[in-house]
Amino acid sequence: MPLKRKSGRAIEQLETELLLLALREGYGYDFSGYARASLIRRLRQLVDFFAVDSLADLVPALLRDERVAQAVINYVSVPVSEFFRDPSVWQYVRQRVMPELESFPRINVWQIGCGHGQETWSVAILLHECGLAHRVRMVTTDISADLLASARRGRWPAQEFDAWRANYLAAGGSALFNDYFEASGNGGEIAIRADRLPAIEFVEHNLVTDDAFLETQFVICRNVLIYFGDALQARALGVFERSLERGGFLLLGHCETIPDGEGTWAAVQPELRVFRRTMARTT
Repeated sequence: MPLKRKSGRAIEQLETELLLLALREGYGYDFSGYARASLIRRLRQLVDFFAVDSLADLVPALLRDERVAQAVINYVSVPVSEFFRDPSVWQYVRQRVMPELESFPRINVWQIGCGHGQETWSVAILLHECGLAHRVRMVTTDISADLLASARRGRWPAQEFDAWRANYLAAGGSALFNDYFEASGNGGEIAIRADRLPAIEFVEHNLVTDDAFLETQFVICRNVLIYFGDALQARALGVFERSLERGGFLLLGHCETIPDGEGTWAAVQPELRVFRRTMARTT
C-alpha cells in the first residue's frame, strides 16, 4: 500500500512541534503556549538564518549544541525596542505614575523582557529624573542569558541615537539626553553611562514557568504577552498579581490588555495600557 504523504502545512506543524518539544525537554523553555501564528513566522525565519532546509534539520543540532539552542531561544523571544518607544506612554508614566510611586514606603520595579536593554535603561533614566533613584530597587528579567548580558552591557549602534533622543524629548525628558551616553568603539556605538543611574539587577526568569519572586510596586511588561496564547497570558497576569502590592501599577504593550471581568485590576489609562492592582493579593 503506497504511503500517503501529509501536506506541506501539516509537515511544518509537525516540525514545529518537534522543535518546541526539543526546547522544552532539552532546556526547559516552553514556547508551546505562544501565539501560534507569530511563533511560526519567527520559526520560518530560523530556516534562513541557519541555512538549513527545514526546521526538522535544526532539532539534532539544537539538542547537541547549547549555542544553537541559545540562538534559537534568542531569535524566538527577543522583542524589538528602542529608547522611550511610544513617548506618550512614558510621558504619562513620568507625570502620573512616578508621583504615585513616591508615596510607597519602598519602591521595587520589575521590568520584564529586557531585549537589548533600551527599555530597561529608559526606565532607569526616568527613575533618576523623577528623583527616585536613591529609593528604588530595579530588577529586569529575561529568559535569555545572552540578552541579559547584552542589556547589562548597554551598547547600541550610534545611528539610532537621534531617533531615541527625539523619543526622549517627546516623553518629557528634562535633561540632556547626550549626557547619559558616551562614544564606544571607534565612534560606531554608544554606551550607557550606568554610573549616573540607579543600579539594575539583571536576573534570568522565565515568565512561562517561574513565579513571582519579589513584592513590587511597578511591573513593566510591554510587548511580551502579545506572543502568548490565552492560557499563558492568564498565567502571566497571575504572576503579576502575586508580585504587585495593592495599589501598584502594571504597564503593558499597546497591543496587550487585561480581559474584561478581571476584578483584580483597574484600568488607570486604558489607551496607554496602564493598570492598577486593586484587590488584596491572592495566595
